[in-house]
Amino acid sequence: MGKSTQAHLERTIQKDQPLSVRQQELKKMNYYMGAKLLEVGVNPQSPEILYRWSIKTEGEQQFCTLSAFWGESKAKLLSGEYPLTGEELINCAKPNVNQGLSNVAQLCGYGSDVKGFQSSLKETMEEMGIVSESLGSLIER
Repeated sequence: MGKSTQAHLERTIQKDQPLSVRQQELKKMNYYMGAKLLEVGVNPQSPEILYRWSIKTEGEQQFCTLSAFWGESKAKLLSGEYPLTGEELINCAKPNVNQGLSNVAQLCGYGSDVKGFQSSLKETMEEMGIVSESLGSLIER
């Protein structure tokens, strides 16, 4: 069995909880991810680690996933050969929007193809009937 080059941590958060409680849960996820990485011998502070949030909303629940990629998995993610599409693309782009256009494109599997990312995001938003100012800002740039 090969050495792991990615880790994922999932939590379900109730949307009706106060914002401060939800933010605290996300902070705890960062802490636990750091501990998980240390367990497998990876320094969570290393610049070689790429972190990606994904948040899927269903009704009153948000399914939050924090993923860490390094080594082979990071190279695969950044290659642009495995872009996210559909709902997965939206779930990746929205929580990472504050990281900037080119970084979000990379995190969502588009590598340096920013135009392709923008096109796919716009098309997916139209197909799903999503109107979002934050996601729209990624398309407008």
